[in-house]
Amino acid sequence: MSTAPPSKAPADSWVRRGLAMPHTAESIREQCVIHEAQGWWEVMQAEGWTEKTQADTAELNAFLARIAAGEGEPEVWVHCSSDSGTGWNKKAVISAGVRLDGYHFEAHPFVYESRSRDGRLKAHEWIKRQIWREDPAKSRLVVDPDVTIRWETDPRV
Repeated sequence: MSTAPPSKAPADSWVRRGLAMPHTAESIREQCVIHEAQGWWEVMQAEGWTEKTQADTAELNAFLARIAAGEGEPEVWVHCSSDSGTGWNKKAVISAGVRLDGYHFEAHPFVYESRSRDGRLKAHEWIKRQIWREDPAKSRLVVDPDVTIRWETDPRV
């Protein structure tokens, strides 16, 4: 078993104890606009410029302008799931982003995906034990107090 070397990133950088993601409301907003625009550019290059992509581009631009103007709520979304059979296999995906009109616009690709074979805990309880501590000095998930952390267990998986 090997362990990763300690991060040499400064304390105010995104890299905080293993979870590399924006952690302030301002950085989440900025990265959300950049990440979504870059992702859409890749889609457009793959699909080409059609009437559908033109309409979708206008809608996305309206959302991104609203996010840049300060609308929406910066959040960290912890999406947990477990297999429907035994419940022993659990999975968590963590993403910072902005929630606007019921959508979660990501600020980066998801940063944490892990599996557990512990059947005693629900998926969100398991991941909370893995990354969250009340004391920020001990937590692997560090965000500013004005950023909401939304824990969600998906029962459909």
